[in-house]
Amino acid sequence: MAWPDIATPDNVRQRITKKQVRSPFEAGYVQSMALHTRSRRKFSLSWEFMSSSDLSTLETYFENNIGSTFSWTHPISGTTYTVGFTENYIDSRNVFSDYYSVSVTLEEQ
Repeated sequence: MAWPDIATPDNVRQRITKKQVRSPFEAGYVQSMALHTRSRRKFSLSWEFMSSSDLSTLETYFENNIGSTFSWTHPISGTTYTVGFTENYIDSRNVFSDYYSVSVTLEEQ
């Protein structure tokens, strides 16, 4: 399943995460090690002015694909990632007539 054909996000914030285990000791030392062998990326996408039709398309895609993985292509690097929705919601607010400020977070699977 591929990402829907909607406007490119105005902003893409990328975070690379890799969990670790940290064990503190009484003498003040801390021992740590990676919990997983690979890192994962989180992408926060936002649109300042998304049309109501694109929002409707995104909401339908969200409702049909929450809990699943899908392909998403980074708009700047062109790299395709297998991702899923991180949050259980899409954040949107009406800013002007039929335009909305929208944000959603995706996480590499």
